[in-house]
Amino acid sequence: MSAQMTPVRTGGEPRSPRLSIHGLSVRFGGLSALDDVSLEVREGEVVGLIGPNGAGKTTLFNAVCGLVRPSAGTITVDGVPLPPDPTRLSARGVARTLQGLGLFRGLTVRENVLAGRLGAHDPGTDAQRQLDALDLAGHADRPVGDLPYPEQKKVALARALVAQPSLLLLDEPAGGLGSEDIAALGDLIRRTAATGCAVLLVEHHVDFVMSVCDRVVVLDFGRVIASGTPDEVAGDPAVDEAYLGIEVSR
Repeated sequence: MSAQMTPVRTGGEPRSPRLSIHGLSVRFGGLSALDDVSLEVREGEVVGLIGPNGAGKTTLFNAVCGLVRPSAGTITVDGVPLPPDPTRLSARGVARTLQGLGLFRGLTVRENVLAGRLGAHDPGTDAQRQLDALDLAGHADRPVGDLPYPEQKKVALARALVAQPSLLLLDEPAGGLGSEDIAALGDLIRRTAATGCAVLLVEHHVDFVMSVCDRVVVLDFGRVIASGTPDEVAGDPAVDEAYLGIEVSR
């Protein structure tokens, strides 16, 4: 499905990397899930991470979040290594949505959003701001499990954004959404990046990625096979081969 959005490309002088991954490798026993992966996401930039199933996309996210231990390589945010502890990510300005939502179904929408701002000086004000921004205020006191799936996706995103992250990791944010919701999501991602937040997203909707991202990184069998602007990646024969299993003449 096609998302009708016009991406705002990063212009002017190159910005400093917010997230830097260099030479990242992850092994599970004899299986190499990631092999010498390097990428950067700059301040105010949206980078898409795509690839066939099993390419290593979620493993990379889990490595950034300290859920799996790399066998080699470095991961830094603003030049400082990330702690290998998921509970300390928020303090470093990192927030993530989950492919499976990860909401507390017995809690209200407001309570779920507040969970992303625990320990803040005035979490209620921050939560209300996100509820308003995502048109969730009318559902604030409903159990989140009573909402339709697209609305639950909004709640998960609001919970991530309420922490005011400088680095936002989105794991398949468009999954299960219709075309109108996908277009609205793309606009929200661009507005978030415009505040200076760096966004790295994993997504199977390739047309959505190409329309919203400044750069795209393609993984296959744990290795980077292409990286560049959406136009550059879309015209790369290695990408067609990875997705379609067809070798294209070079």
